[in-house]
Amino acid sequence: MAVVTISRWASSDASLAKELGAVIKKHGAISVQLGICHAGAYAGRSFWIIVFPDFETYGRAIQGLTADADYQKIYGELATKFELQERSIISVEDL
Repeated sequence: MAVVTISRWASSDASLAKELGAVIKKHGAISVQLGICHAGAYAGRSFWIIVFPDFETYGRAIQGLTADADYQKIYGELATKFELQERSIISVEDL
């Protein structure tokens, strides 16, 4: 069962997306996507969607990212520029 994280940030700036995506994929993510909402209550906000193949990989990735200097640098820069508004962790199943 895949694990999907969805994070909503108060920004539509994508300047750090490629760098951050590469580091997260290095730790086991199978997909890292950035979407900008264009209509509705969250218009102008960024949604980061990260997919891991399973909870085991997700757990290893989170543990590895906390010790990864590149991730800490990029995430630290992101956190000083933008406000994290919400994060969901969802287990998904193909039907």
